[in-house]
Amino acid sequence: MTEKAHIDYGALVGWTSSWVDGRLALRVQSVTKPPPHDKQDVHTHVYLMDRNQAAQLANFLFEMGDHSKPDTGGRKLLKRLFG
Repeated sequence: MTEKAHIDYGALVGWTSSWVDGRLALRVQSVTKPPPHDKQDVHTHVYLMDRNQAAQLANFLFEMGDHSKPDTGGRKLLKRLFG
């Protein structure tokens, strides 16, 4: 890293993701001024991460939002049947 780090600030206004060659491509859009926004006000950044980095980011966001990871396992049926 350089001596002076470049830091962007903005409000998150959108995101998309896709898998590219086994990596997650996270496309994040932000703005730096209040609405109404023009196309040129929206800044787009693309971050590539491996599955481990994506899982760490997801866990961090769940914890910061005071939420738990969604239950998507095969135990849902057992939970419904047996409480």
